[in-house]
Amino acid sequence: MAEPQAERPRLCVFRDLSRPQSAADIETWCQPHRKIFGEFSSSSFGDFQTVFDQPQEYIMELTFNQAAKGVNKEFTVNIMDTCERCNGKGNEPGTKVQHCHYCGGSGMETINTGPFVMRSTCRRCGGRGSIIITPCVVCRGAGQAKQKKRVMVPVPAGVEDGQTVRMPVGKREIFITFRVQKSPVFRRDGADIHSDLFISVAQALLGGTARAQGLYETINLTIPPGTQTDQKIRMGGKGIPRINSYGYGDHYIHIKIRVPKRLTSRQQNLILSYAEDETDVEGTVNGVTLTSSGKRSTGN
Repeated sequence: MAEPQAERPRLCVFRDLSRPQSAADIETWCQPHRKIFGEFSSSSFGDFQTVFDQPQEYIMELTFNQAAKGVNKEFTVNIMDTCERCNGKGNEPGTKVQHCHYCGGSGMETINTGPFVMRSTCRRCGGRGSIIITPCVVCRGAGQAKQKKRVMVPVPAGVEDGQTVRMPVGKREIFITFRVQKSPVFRRDGADIHSDLFISVAQALLGGTARAQGLYETINLTIPPGTQTDQKIRMGGKGIPRINSYGYGDHYIHIKIRVPKRLTSRQQNLILSYAEDETDVEGTVNGVTLTSSGKRSTGN
């Protein structure tokens, strides 16, 4: 009875290619990686081509909004796939293949080495079970050819910079790593986003309303009186979708008080008048001095 063939992984990653020195070493070295990447397929004959047949990797550039909201993006890949001319058979359409008499069409040959009997891939037909007389003019008998294909990549909402997805293209698989551009408005922290909102001194002191740019829409905010710089306003559920969970993150708006660099004469007099009434000042204020009675007066 023929011994069953050992399954071989389609994808195997070696950290140090100098370590495996034999077929047994490669088989042992691949075992831990099978559990990580899974068995993509098994070979029908015993060569090592599929061990090193790793999916191709591509980089896809995304804007901040595309990564946050998700997008269907068209992408061009150059990939080795089943030859369209011969449909993967390797022979020129309309021609016939010759039955391999060396292995009897099984693709496997038996080798007697003393007391042991070994079965391996047929050296004559390479495991096909037949011999190609007239190779395909496109793939030259390999059954596969490099092809340019346009695929639509469904980018999920909430992907982060550096994340990788795997998707099938034809009979192959490719890895796509996302590179997300920085936003001039938003900063990301997981599913939460942060942005700055500049308000005037009067808004900070007296309160009021302001409009902030949100991820999905413009946000109308109420500024409470006495708002401090770097104070945060939380907008619940206005962040990025949680990619491995449910719901959305939050949008944190950081208040920044814009201090004018120049004042009109009227504005300066009003500020000086306000400064005269301040009681919690450490140091001095330009234009305001202390009198002998301890009260402040406007200096000229």
